[in-house]
Amino acid sequence: MWIKKAEITSFGKWRQQTFLFEAKNQLVYGLNEAGKSTLYQFIQAILFGFPTKRKKGQDYTPNDGSGFGGRLLIVHPTYGTVTIERYKAKNKGKAKVWLEDGQQGEEDLLEKILYPLNQQLFRQVFTFQQEQLQQLDVLSEENLHEALISLGLSGSNELFEQRIRLKNYYEGIYRPRGRKQPLNQALQNYQALQQRIKEKESQEAGFQQLVRQADEEKRAVTQQAAKNRNLQERQLTLEQQRMNWAGYAEFLDLQKMDLHLSASEEEQGQLQTFYQEYQQLMKEQEKLHAALQQHSGNQESARYYFYLENEHKIQQLLAEKVAITRMLDEEQRIAVKLAQVDEIPTSWQQHPPRPFADEQAIQKLFAPFQAQQKKLEEQSIRLRLVKEQRDQAEASLNAYEQKHPELFNRKKNPPWLFIAAGAALVGAFFVPAPLRYLLMAAAAVCGVIGMLKQNKPANKDAWQEKLGQLDVYEGQVAEMTEKVAKGQQASQRLFDQLQTELRQRNLSSAENEFAVVQDNQRAQNYLAQLKTREEMQQRQSALRQNLMQQEQRFEFLAEWLPLHEKNLSEKLATLEEFAKEMEQIRFAQTYQENTVLQQRIHEAQKQQQQLLDQHQSLLEKLRVAYPSEIPAFLQRESEMIQKQVRLRELTESVAPLFEQETTLAEIEDALRILQQEIQAGEMQLHQLQEQEQRSRLQIQQMQADGTLDSLYQQASQQRALVEKLTTDYAAAKLENQLLQDIATELSEQQLPELLKQATSYFQALTNNAHSRLDFSEGLLTVDQLSIYNLSTGTKDQVMMAFRFAYLALQQKHPLCPVIIDDGWLHYDHQRKYQFAKLLQQFSQNYQVICLSSDQEMVSYYQELHQPVWELKGVQR
Repeated sequence: MWIKKAEITSFGKWRQQTFLFEAKNQLVYGLNEAGKSTLYQFIQAILFGFPTKRKKGQDYTPNDGSGFGGRLLIVHPTYGTVTIERYKAKNKGKAKVWLEDGQQGEEDLLEKILYPLNQQLFRQVFTFQQEQLQQLDVLSEENLHEALISLGLSGSNELFEQRIRLKNYYEGIYRPRGRKQPLNQALQNYQALQQRIKEKESQEAGFQQLVRQADEEKRAVTQQAAKNRNLQERQLTLEQQRMNWAGYAEFLDLQKMDLHLSASEEEQGQLQTFYQEYQQLMKEQEKLHAALQQHSGNQESARYYFYLENEHKIQQLLAEKVAITRMLDEEQRIAVKLAQVDEIPTSWQQHPPRPFADEQAIQKLFAPFQAQQKKLEEQSIRLRLVKEQRDQAEASLNAYEQKHPELFNRKKNPPWLFIAAGAALVGAFFVPAPLRYLLMAAAAVCGVIGMLKQNKPANKDAWQEKLGQLDVYEGQVAEMTEKVAKGQQASQRLFDQLQTELRQRNLSSAENEFAVVQDNQRAQNYLAQLKTREEMQQRQSALRQNLMQQEQRFEFLAEWLPLHEKNLSEKLATLEEFAKEMEQIRFAQTYQENTVLQQRIHEAQKQQQQLLDQHQSLLEKLRVAYPSEIPAFLQRESEMIQKQVRLRELTESVAPLFEQETTLAEIEDALRILQQEIQAGEMQLHQLQEQEQRSRLQIQQMQADGTLDSLYQQASQQRALVEKLTTDYAAAKLENQLLQDIATELSEQQLPELLKQATSYFQALTNNAHSRLDFSEGLLTVDQLSIYNLSTGTKDQVMMAFRFAYLALQQKHPLCPVIIDDGWLHYDHQRKYQFAKLLQQFSQNYQVICLSSDQEMVSYYQELHQPVWELKGVQR
């Protein structure tokens, strides 16, 4: 990256100024107070933000109220020309960025462009000021080595500080023997909760048994579901076997046939060539015999002259006989295959289906509906359980009310026995002694009987409690009924959506996912067959059109040959006979003398016998007794090849569906049995699921007291806390170890190269007055001498050499220009010249901006033909 232009609106002493920079080396000259440091501070402020106001330090805020800020144009290797604008009073002092492709952004985009450059790296590495070069003077010998490494390997000091922070952080989370750390306390609390949960679970005798029972029922549900799935897959396989039975039957027939060829391809070619030559000789003999009989020449007629006029057309038609015969055979085969129409749903004939791509798509379609069905089934089970509890509570309340009718009978019967006892007791005081005792005894008897007959009063609190419990159950029933109703509505809505999707795809409606899978498979097979039929129909249409064109070519023969109501094959045979007859006439007209004809007949017979003798071994090998059997033999071989091709096609497409040989009746019987097993398996699965849900609900009810459930919740929360703290601890410790490894790797790998580069630059700065920088027992040495034996200027050169050495290590990826502000105050004229030469060399990879008031350095720049421009307070 290098700085192309700085446009200052207002910053310190500068107002409406523009500064252009070279891409490599340049010297910005100016007297004291000319604004060199202000220009440097402006660049830093635009890149990293405005400095905060401090009591000590210069404040660059303008006093005239003009816009505090400006623009900076930089050239980036990735983003091209980038314009950065920053004003103190606009956008809260945040930057605005424009890229050359029109993209705009703010502070985050600027940080992304400059990364990993930051303000600290800009100050410590890429800017050179005199006070930085004097830092070695205030260090002890022990710290000198570490300071050089930290400065040379920028970031190693930050790595060390970050490692310390990370170590303090993860040790603050956990220590092996700690007690106050969060992770130590969390582990102790988690162990205590686990112990309490164990104790609580042991107190509940049947809880664990119920949990084990629920787990066993869950395993049974899983096993039954897997068994049902296997049955459905078996059913799908059988359905595919039934749909492909015709092809399988053909496969079996072909498999039982002996499809071995009697002749190889080469032997068939030889046989075909022999037969053609043999037939030619036969035809020639027929012509000669016919000519011998008709040598008188009386056979000339109009038909013969017609033949001569159209001989070329006739021979062309006869030459295409084989091709036309093949087209006729192919058209017939296609017609036979198209006539074999499979049973197709009527709806598919009008509107073809749009099947799903695979079974996963169907599962995804059914997943929400099945989940809602499962949820609805669970709610229904909960509703039945609550109703059972409601009915039990209602029966208990009715029994209690029947036992205590006085709860509703507010009219009380008079206590006649107690009244009689009272009256007898009162009368005893007014009668003489014998009768008095009798009355007192009667009063006592009536009182005892009255006490025995008196019912125990009803407990209204118990009655109210039963009523309240019944009300609670009624409320739960009403709540669960509403949930079930909403669940049914949601289920119906999902079912309607599912059916809508199936109707749009023109598939049969079904609640069963497997039925849709089967129908989807049939639809895919139907589309494949439809595509094949379309291709066959297109081929048939092309063949028919071609054959019609061939028949049109026979129209010129209609007046001379009996072709009416004959098919193309018969027309070819008639034409062939006509050509033979005309050739005989031609032959008879050409050879009139019998002796010549007989001689030629004898020669033809001789050639025919020689040809037969030459191929006799081939005929015997192929078991062909007579040449006339050759066409039938070749036809059989051609049919064998077609059957072999068909067998290979069926072996690839149909045979894999049938692992064992079977029959259609066996497949249908197996399908019927499987359907029964699937229905029984579905019922069994439903019962197992309902039983598992009942067990789970009972577990939830056992946990409803809140104790064990609360402990579980606390343990879960505590476990989550332990996991989070463990993750934080492990991440911090791992990051600490990585930073340690990185620092070690950097120190071990880059330090030798750093020393090598620093030595090279130090030799250049001192004009080879010193030869080597090295470390001896952890201390920096110059030519094996302590650095403190050097002059101030030489120490500055050592520091400058190390700074440039670090930049040289990063020269493949220059992050920022090098800005030097009078960093050579302790140099003599020779060292200044050497320094100027080093800057000239170094600027090949970095942009170098020197800010100086040294007139001598200006002369060296001019001598080296390097750009120099002066700050005068006006626009350049």
